[in-house]
Amino acid sequence: MKGPVADKVFGFLFIIRLAGISCLKEVLLDIQPNVVEYGGSTTLTCAYNLQGEPLYTVKYYRGTHEFYRYTPKEHPSTKKFPFSGAQVDVEASNEHHVMLRDVRFSLSGKFSCEVTTDGPHFSTRTDSKELLVVALPADSPTLGTDKSFYDVGDVLRASCASSASRPAAKLTFFLNNIEVCQTCRRNRTAAGELYASTVLMALPLFDSHFHNGRLTLECVATIGDFYRRDAELTFDNPKDPVPEKVTLFSHAANFRRENFAVASVWLALVHLKL
Repeated sequence: MKGPVADKVFGFLFIIRLAGISCLKEVLLDIQPNVVEYGGSTTLTCAYNLQGEPLYTVKYYRGTHEFYRYTPKEHPSTKKFPFSGAQVDVEASNEHHVMLRDVRFSLSGKFSCEVTTDGPHFSTRTDSKELLVVALPADSPTLGTDKSFYDVGDVLRASCASSASRPAAKLTFFLNNIEVCQTCRRNRTAAGELYASTVLMALPLFDSHFHNGRLTLECVATIGDFYRRDAELTFDNPKDPVPEKVTLFSHAANFRRENFAVASVWLALVHLKL
């Protein structure tokens, strides 16, 4: 391409390129931890590349509600707004970081960081991330059965319950490491702002369920990919089952929570027989 038209096109592209170099880009919001326990703390970090432009303001939002602003030309440069669900620690916050303390369940949701450069360009960019406030079960799941010994042709009746949490724990049965009872009866009971989970199983036993004459029944409680606990019972002869073995895989710290009484396993088993 040659001539006046080509000169105009290349000139226009050159201007766009220069403008792009001088405009704001790469606004990135990070929340650590992005899964936080009720009453805990989390920090929002907003990283941005001003491309040489002066900063006008940085705003932080929960949904559409602005709760913190940094404006370097104002005095004071930081400003917080009425905000339910957490306390903004102004002393620990600045143009790049905002610390939230004593978080509540209502804080769960979308957070945004909005960065605006000063004149002459006044560019604005935003990035968003999700935050989840949780309460983990205080105890391992409770696993029980109606008998201490099972043989081919018997019906294995079992109940598993998880103490109160938010979100509710998902309960899954495994028999000799194979998931069973995908269609089991499940129940979720409200306890204030928390939820207790229960699952009931009535499984006819066949040869294929036994491994060298042994049955190993496991109930696994999970919440997302950040919490896992299990309870296990083993049956291999006409004796009492081996006591529960409990394992824990959890990244969350301990926190104070009200105790919640899990419904009786044996009452659930009686209900199964009805």
